[in-house]
Amino acid sequence: MIRLKRKVMIVSLGLSTFLVMGTAYAYSDVSKPLQNWYKASFQQGTKEINSMVQQGLDEASQSLSVSANESTSKANANLKKMADDTSHKAIDSIEAARQSYVGQIESASELAKTGAAADFDKYVSASKSANDREIDQWAKETIQGLTSKLGN
Repeated sequence: MIRLKRKVMIVSLGLSTFLVMGTAYAYSDVSKPLQNWYKASFQQGTKEINSMVQQGLDEASQSLSVSANESTSKANANLKKMADDTSHKAIDSIEAARQSYVGQIESASELAKTGAAADFDKYVSASKSANDREIDQWAKETIQGLTSKLGN
């Protein structure tokens, strides 16, 4: 029985000490340092999160910039290649027309040498109209080719 009384007294003494300390803690200004620590910890966490988000945004911006530069350089290369191809085709067409004109002039000079002036006049007028049609056709095709390539 004495042991039971002793245990009850120890438990009640411990419990009352705990309650007295809890009451004293609740009425004192002890919570201020805890609140200040919580606020400081919250602000530090907020700053860390903001810096991580900013770093992620910076990396995404740099990645987007690099991607845009690559796309621009590819588009410029494609435009340059298309312009080069078109200019080479135009040069080839002009050279073919020049060769045709040279051939026509040579054959016209042959006619002039034979003394057939009437045939020469007919040949010149027929060649001139044929050349005009060829030049008009070539100009239309070149303009259509350039506008269709640049329009895409």
